[in-house]
Amino acid sequence: MRIWALAFLSIACAIKPAKVSLDNTLDREEGQFLNQPPENENSKGPPRPFWVFDTDALMSQEALNCCLVMAAAGVLCAAGGIGGGGIYVTVLMVAGGLRVRDAVPLSKSVVFIGSIASLILNLRKATATRESLIDYHVCRVVVPGALVGTYLGVILNSIVPGWAVLLALVGILIAISYMILQTTWQQYAEEEHLRRLPQLPKASDSNVSKDTVPEVSALWKTHEVQQYTATDLLLSAVMLLVVVTGSAFRHHAIRCQIAPEAERLKACHHPSLFWLDANTLMTWMQTPSTAAFIKVFFFAGPLIFCVTVLACVVTNLVKIGWSPALALKFSLMSMTTGCLAGFVGIGGGLIFSPYFLLMGLEPATAVATSSTCVIFTSSSTTFQYLLTDRIIVSLMLLYGLVNWVSSYAGTSMVHHLQDQLSTRRSFITGIVSLGVLISTLLAVRELIFEVF
Repeated sequence: MRIWALAFLSIACAIKPAKVSLDNTLDREEGQFLNQPPENENSKGPPRPFWVFDTDALMSQEALNCCLVMAAAGVLCAAGGIGGGGIYVTVLMVAGGLRVRDAVPLSKSVVFIGSIASLILNLRKATATRESLIDYHVCRVVVPGALVGTYLGVILNSIVPGWAVLLALVGILIAISYMILQTTWQQYAEEEHLRRLPQLPKASDSNVSKDTVPEVSALWKTHEVQQYTATDLLLSAVMLLVVVTGSAFRHHAIRCQIAPEAERLKACHHPSLFWLDANTLMTWMQTPSTAAFIKVFFFAGPLIFCVTVLACVVTNLVKIGWSPALALKFSLMSMTTGCLAGFVGIGGGLIFSPYFLLMGLEPATAVATSSTCVIFTSSSTTFQYLLTDRIIVSLMLLYGLVNWVSSYAGTSMVHHLQDQLSTRRSFITGIVSLGVLISTLLAVRELIFEVF
């Protein structure tokens, strides 16, 4: 593992290509951008239409460099259950030569593709052992709040300048690094203490006092094996659909309203709004009362729907033994994480996995649960950015494929560690620490280049 980490850092730090600008694509293939708004809402830079496949970007040296670094990073991120968005943002800028405006949306799509591989392996292991690694109660309370946060984070990303996004990312990573390193050291110290006292009998789960372990850990030990239900899947899919469609429609409706008259018809005729006639949308957005209703409804509607689902979930969890304070902690954490996922490009696992560890979940359970929650934060932000023309599709497919393979390898690694080193919780927690530290170092380096 040390060799991989050193190789990853050496490659990333040695490569500092010139920032790649794909603006010339607009000149070479102007016809493909004919139906595009001139630029994205409150953002600087050309749009990245999802129906345009830029093959030139795949042939660059930066793309090759980025694939090599991302492969190593993907294994570590998947093994630690941290999603990897924070690392991928800096890898895409340092090794891939992209601006932060393009790196953040692209990192979200890469995390999304990789998280699918991790979920498949976690579900396969649960089926083979008849023991689920995923704490579905935690997922039920985290997902609605996280989707609320991603909706707000994507909007915030379009307003704040790039240096501020990097500054926020560095601050987050430093705080998380301290938190998870402290947890790793505590676990290692406990393991060493127990190893030196082999004569002491191991306490059974039935003798564990709920006053001596975190609340979630105590709940996990007393509940039966959890399973997801059809209702869980349906509600998750509906919330995701509402958030993505609401964000995309609001974005293009505003673009339709503020576009110059000569370009208004093109701005109102976006492929993601294929179901709505451009003239109809143009008429709506030029009517003040209707335009105000659309902007308010499609901003508040998705938020209200997800918060309502969250309230129902919290009520049910309180009935089975969760305290209201615990449910509130998870809700606020998930909203904050979702917002940061959309704003600075972290996958969500950089916060989910360390937080679950601190709340007392077993490392393997924390990793699997984190990977599952990351699917919703990454898919929500990915489709919001994709439908608002912020993702370079050709690079998304290339880096996504690399991340899929490396995520599969990383998740297989953590399963092996769990089976072979089940008494050494610090091994798995240490992987999380390694991923966070690498992400922090790369983010600080890129911030220095951006500012100076």
